[in-house]
Amino acid sequence: MQPDPIRLKIKDLLWQRGLSMREASLAIGRNHSYLYRFVERSKPRALTARDTVKLAELLGCEARELRHTSVPPRKRWTRKPRPAPPVPAPAAVSVPEMEVEAAAGPGALNEEYADERARWQLPEAMIRHEGNADPAALRILRVRGNSMEPEMREGDRIVVDTARRMPAMGELFVLWDGDGLVVKRVEKARDPGPLRLRLVSANPDYPPYTCLAEEANIVGKVIWTVKRA
Repeated sequence: MQPDPIRLKIKDLLWQRGLSMREASLAIGRNHSYLYRFVERSKPRALTARDTVKLAELLGCEARELRHTSVPPRKRWTRKPRPAPPVPAPAAVSVPEMEVEAAAGPGALNEEYADERARWQLPEAMIRHEGNADPAALRILRVRGNSMEPEMREGDRIVVDTARRMPAMGELFVLWDGDGLVVKRVEKARDPGPLRLRLVSANPDYPPYTCLAEEANIVGKVIWTVKRA
């Protein structure tokens, strides 16, 4: 919006005569803030004929010099937007990545067979609400071999919930199958006799096989896979 020339002229004449807006307001019979509100806030938008004459006499000019030919537009005040409050960083928990020996037995994640090689910081809310897991029960393992391609490749990481050891049909579990630590989709075999688990690879080059349920030590359920770039 262009500066109002009438208001600028009043400010200039007040300065020349050494008068404040408060003094001039009282001199023309108004309250002490009248001219300040008129000049700085455009309230009122135009002076009355009476105020124009009295102010012109006080400032030593013609009344027509302080009279608007048309009512000026109302000054628009824009409120600065309040800065958004800082978003707190989500709480993170430290989840260990384990280096498991190839010969690890049923206690595959015990200290005897596994070393902690790194720590991953994962959002606690994601673990509890998306993974429905207790952060303390999580372990991260590195995928070895290609039996689960294309679902998982060599070097991918899997997040394992060690609190979930009851095999569910068709879900991914890490388990000791009697020969080594593997990640497979677990199904119940329909063979007669003692309960056996059918372990299914994603790679068709690796046919499904079975093992006795009592010999298969379930390490935990795979809840996430972290792909290599």
